[in-house]
Formats: sequence, C-alpha cells, structure tokens
Amino acid sequence: MVTEETTTSLPLKWTNDLLSEFADQAFRNMLATFVRKKPQFDTLIQIDRLYFEIGENLSHPENIFAPLFVTRSHSAYRAGCQLASGGQISESFCVLRACLECALYCLHIYEHDSLGEVWLRRHDDKASQKASRDEFSHGKVMTTLRNNDPKLCATIQSLYERTIDFGGHPNERSITGSIMMETSETEVGIKQFYLHGDSLSLEHGLKSSAQIGLGGLYILRLVFRERFDILDITSGLDQLRKNL
Repeated sequence: MVTEETTTSLPLKWTNDLLSEFADQAFRNMLATFVRKKPQFDTLIQIDRLYFEIGENLSHPENIFAPLFVTRSHSAYRAGCQLASGGQISESFCVLRACLECALYCLHIYEHDSLGEVWLRRHDDKASQKASRDEFSHGKVMTTLRNNDPKLCATIQSLYERTIDFGGHPNERSITGSIMMETSETEVGIKQFYLHGDSLSLEHGLKSSAQIGLGGLYILRLVFRERFDILDITSGLDQLRKNL
C-alpha cells in the first residue's frame, strides 16, 4: 500500500539486499522509460485508458462471467507494461500472453454460454478439470475468434505466438534475447541480462505491449460491441492502430 510516508522517503534498509535493490533498479528503469520513451509510453497510457473506460461501464452484462475477464485482461496488460518499461522484457511476455488469453476466454464463454459453469467448476474433480482443459484449449478459443472475425484471428494468433517465443515459454528467443557473449584469450563467458536498458529489446517490448493491449481490446469489442461504440472506444482503437 502506498502511503504519504512511502512516497516521500524510502523504507529503512530498502536496497540493502539483492531483491529490493533489483526492484528499485527496475522502477528507476521504468521512470527512465517514461521520460526517454515518451511517445511509446503515451501510447501505453492511452490503451490503458481505453481498458479502464470499458471496465467502468460493464453493468448489467448479458453474460455474468464476461466482466471478470475484462478486468483480468486489463490487469495483465498493466503488468506487462510495467515489466517491459522496467526492462524485464522476457518476463513481460508471460503476462502479456495472459492479457490475450483472458480476452479470448471472455469471448469463448460469451459465445458458448454453458461453458461458464464448466470454467467455474474446473476444480470440482478430475473429470471437471479435464472438461475445462478440453473446452478451453487454445485451439477451441481461437476457433471461436476465427468464427467471429477471421482477420482479427490471424493477427491475434501472430501476437500469441510472439508471446510464446519471447517469454511465455522458455524458448530460444526468450533466452538468447537476454544474453551477451564475452570472450577473452582464455575463456568465453555468457552474460545474462535480468534488466534491459535502452535497446532494441526495450523497443520491442514496448511495441509488443501496445500491440497486445490493442489486440485484447479488439477481442473484447466482439463481446461488448455496442458499449465500445457508444463510449467511442472503437474509434480510439482504430486511431492507435494506425501507428502500430
């Protein structure tokens, strides 16, 4: 919890250990990104605002489960932005994947109303767990998206695969994108980056955060189309997409 005291001074012994020192550096990186990458960060802010606007206007939904996934998609988007702007690029893709998946689940349950109870009862027993896994497989939720908007589905599939490649799974790009070879006359070393500074990796993380945030909102628009249009969120999405 942020208090008046913690906003004016750091807690006693903060940064005296490796973990809080790391957290402090990540936060300072985020501040640097806010200042030095202002256009990119402003785009993230605008996308966040659109998420907030739809989240604040979900009273009396057609499907009672749908709003739950809107807020979780938004929260995952925010976490991805925080990690990416702080320099934790590989880790940002883990939660950006969740941003897309929450939006996909929202659409899937909206289109198949009976699946709300399947999702809710996942942990009742082994049969329920299997049913939930089967009904919410990536293939099935993507089929639901494809049936609604084939063009958007192709874009989301590409973004989803990017999250898998760059951090959602420990695949080659998620590891090699954060290492540097150091050679000398006697040995070859590998340096692993926990935090990226100003680099192509940072640019990639910021742009991906924006694209994935937009992707999540476009999926959610298929569920709340009228509300998106009334709130003028749709035109906001279309305007932001022109620059991404």
